[in-house]
Amino acid sequence: MILSKVSGKWQEITLDGKTERISEFRLLKRRRENEYYLAVIFENESYLIVDPHGKPVEFITAVDAYSTSIATSTMWQEASINAEGIDDELIDKLLAKWAQQAPTTYLVDCWVGLPEQRFLTYKKWRTTSGYLCGTYAAAVLLAYYQDYCMPNLIPSDIRRKDSRDAKELIQKLRKTIQPLGLPTVPIQVSTGISAFFRTQQQPIYARSTVVGSWQRATKRIREGKPVMIGILRLLGSTYGNHWVTAYAYYELASGERYYKVHDNWGNTNKVIPASWGNGTVSLP
Repeated sequence: MILSKVSGKWQEITLDGKTERISEFRLLKRRRENEYYLAVIFENESYLIVDPHGKPVEFITAVDAYSTSIATSTMWQEASINAEGIDDELIDKLLAKWAQQAPTTYLVDCWVGLPEQRFLTYKKWRTTSGYLCGTYAAAVLLAYYQDYCMPNLIPSDIRRKDSRDAKELIQKLRKTIQPLGLPTVPIQVSTGISAFFRTQQQPIYARSTVVGSWQRATKRIREGKPVMIGILRLLGSTYGNHWVTAYAYYELASGERYYKVHDNWGNTNKVIPASWGNGTVSLP
């Protein structure tokens, strides 16, 4: 994290090598706590939350996220002391503590990703039987893009934007990804997603990687996009061989790494070790 000052005011911040322009600061509280946190809101409404000691604890990379995410958050709420000048004074104190963290350019011990409440829409999208997790994880990936990135991605007769009904979308994806209902590897899933788009006359091609997951997953999530990750029993996965949709990551200073995922088993904010991952599927 590197802060830049122009004319005595904070203008920009460099996080993980990417420069973000600061729009404003707000005070937040964790629900049922009394300490104040600093929300650093960027021009695209992605935002960073800094704790009372000046340490970043959460970086939401999705654009246009702050207003709706805080309003619907079960963890955070905006706070104001409602005394003239006190809010600004407290913000300045938190900002000064945050600035002391500036020597590091890489976010550690901090969640980076998308608002988890966005994935509640897909909570009931559960793999029903057999090996269809690839199809269900793909449905979550495509639905998120439709809801937050590309509203015309999926025809409305297959799924309407923000709909909790995935039946038709899953049926269509199963035909192109898993017509025989057999387990899949990354290239099969990406090819199947691309084939689905061809049937809809959409020039969109899914991409896959076959070794590891961290580099591609963190790149996509840092761009404000979810990504499918294949997890393997051989690498310790308690799900067995399975597909999940990851939307946040966390790296400890000690080097341990984690993802937050929609697991298509009914959990929308499951935390799993990144070491389970081997193979990814993503959209542009």
